[in-house]
Amino acid sequence: MTASPLSNHHHQFKTPKLSSQNHFRNPITNSSSSIFHHPKLKQPVKNPHISSIPNSKHPILACPSPPQKTIPKFFVEKFATVLFWSLVFTGNLNTRPVIAHQVQESEILEDKSDSHSEKIDYSEEEIMCMKLLQQNPKNIDALKMVVNVKMKKGKTSEAVEYVEKLMELQHNEMEWRLLQALCYEMMGDLNKAKSLFKSILKQKPLLLRALHGLAMVMHKNKEGSAVFDMLERASEVAHRDKRVKEERNIRILVAQMLIIKGNFAEALERLQDLIEENRRDFRPYLCQGMVYSLLGKGKEARESFEMYRSLVPEEFPQRGFLDDVVSSAKMESRKQHERSFKAN
Repeated sequence: MTASPLSNHHHQFKTPKLSSQNHFRNPITNSSSSIFHHPKLKQPVKNPHISSIPNSKHPILACPSPPQKTIPKFFVEKFATVLFWSLVFTGNLNTRPVIAHQVQESEILEDKSDSHSEKIDYSEEEIMCMKLLQQNPKNIDALKMVVNVKMKKGKTSEAVEYVEKLMELQHNEMEWRLLQALCYEMMGDLNKAKSLFKSILKQKPLLLRALHGLAMVMHKNKEGSAVFDMLERASEVAHRDKRVKEERNIRILVAQMLIIKGNFAEALERLQDLIEENRRDFRPYLCQGMVYSLLGKGKEARESFEMYRSLVPEEFPQRGFLDDVVSSAKMESRKQHERSFKAN
């Protein structure tokens, strides 16, 4: 992605307002998710003076967050997964995207009963990998395969052992450190996960996957506005180092965290600003459409999803998956509309 120069004016990072209401909690208890940089996206080309965390100035008035019970668990899980798949682990991995995919799917797989043949296949694959490792404990490909299989089966505590073996063999590989931290988050060891994400950020302060992982762990720890304080510090680093792409990505991450906290009105505000600044970036439209779906605003959701479809690159690796999630969002929006109509 080619960076376009923006104004030297530093966007003031305003800590989002968190109401005292019981916001809709993060639905994913076992995985992190986020939207990151895609090489095909264009950099902002319009309205460079829009603030990073803007004041309310768009005709999107306060939208009350729906009660948690009105948001189907599986739909919200898909929402979090789509955010993850919008850009995590793209472009620089070989077999690892499969592993990353299993990190996200493992909890969903745990909730569904596998067919008998699938169980046999997974067991045979697992046995094959273990035999390869018995022959050569340092077989990198076999270790990756074991992690993949363990994650498929939801055996995160077993998978992390092999991730840590990969770390020993490839100690400079950042992907394994990220996956290790994510595994501990999925296992519920939030203190360990937080420590690991912070360690990564000491080395790479603007690594979005680590920033998101830390934000999610802090959210699960119910650290409230401290999540946004952490992101503010990262935004200041990005501005200081003139990292325009990273600064924008942090803004998208802030919007995502607002959504996860159930603060839909403020999230929509920020997404609208991101859209006005760069109308060629499909990510804000995608998030916007998901939020409108959660709010039961079918017309607005359809418009946002249409823009997303027109902008997402054809060659985007997970386009088919994202389209499936969009279809689910539209269906849920219709169901909410029908329920509202019947209630009236």
